[in-house]
Amino acid sequence: MTSSRFTIDSLDDVLEQAAADGAYSAAVVLVTVDGRLVYRHATGDIRSWDAPGVPAGRPWAEADASTRFDLASVTKPIVAAALLAELEARSLEPDLPVAELLDEFRDPALRALTLAQLLTHTAGFPAEWADRDPDPDGARFRARARPTAPPDAAHRYSCVGYIWAGFAAEALADAPLDEVVRARVLDPLGMAQTTYRPEPALRSAIAATEFQPGRGLVHGEVHDETAWALGGVVGNAGLFGTAGDLLRFAESLRTGGHLDGRRLLSPAVATALVTAVPLPSNPGYRQAFGTRLDEHWMRGLGPRTAGHTGFTGTGFVTEPGGRRSVVFLTNRVHPTRSSTELHALRGRVVDLAAGLGGTA
Repeated sequence: MTSSRFTIDSLDDVLEQAAADGAYSAAVVLVTVDGRLVYRHATGDIRSWDAPGVPAGRPWAEADASTRFDLASVTKPIVAAALLAELEARSLEPDLPVAELLDEFRDPALRALTLAQLLTHTAGFPAEWADRDPDPDGARFRARARPTAPPDAAHRYSCVGYIWAGFAAEALADAPLDEVVRARVLDPLGMAQTTYRPEPALRSAIAATEFQPGRGLVHGEVHDETAWALGGVVGNAGLFGTAGDLLRFAESLRTGGHLDGRRLLSPAVATALVTAVPLPSNPGYRQAFGTRLDEHWMRGLGPRTAGHTGFTGTGFVTEPGGRRSVVFLTNRVHPTRSSTELHALRGRVVDLAAGLGGTA
């Protein structure tokens, strides 16, 4: 962990300067030490543009702790937690073949593929699904989305694999994915402000994202094109939530499932979400079920970290069994995805957060 001492003001300055430089229009950062909130900062407006180069035609609210962000791929570890909890409730293991849940995997070439491989990006699926035309019942996806490499041949981060994981969770629970995620993760952890497909009335409290051809300025609807095409409730993206809610998820991973003096995630689920699995290739970080471990931007926080990022500019990191959690939510794709400052900025924020709150 960094030995430097940083003041709260210096982290404030970093976040405000990044906003001024156009890295995002809105951001919220929360930092806890030993479960105690030691830093909170919000900056910017939830919507600054109606289109690239076209400022918003009316004032929008300033970002604050109640602002909801499109979590993008931060959805993945939450879906992983829901699927793991659903398996545990039925005394099943993650090595369950997907074919036992989904007919599409009963082809002899796919019968050995497991839920664990879906959740660890080792199932052989491509990174993305190229068909972005509306497919709300997923019929085209289900008929065509197949692995392009053998399972366990390589680690390849895959939104496609997580979409299948969402379908598997629905089949296992015999319920829609949003209900499964709500029942298994959001409600138990008290994440009341996190949801798929937020109601239109909440738009004024949601950070806007990208201007997309054919859709216009995406605001209050899922940014991810594939998730949108599939109806907005899938395993790879689609959740919207506040920094406070995501902090509760991060803290549950830090503490082994405990929040508010109670165990809210089972030991097995909490452990699986922060424990490295063997990988057939080296992606530059370690992989658990749902989360990445010790990724480069996390390392200032400590020697053991778990978290995830989202394309829209979201992310969290925590120290399993340690002291700190950091949530850093932005809308760095507003109004376009051209901004790249956030990649370095995340590491800087984590480095600064590591100096907050003193020593044990």
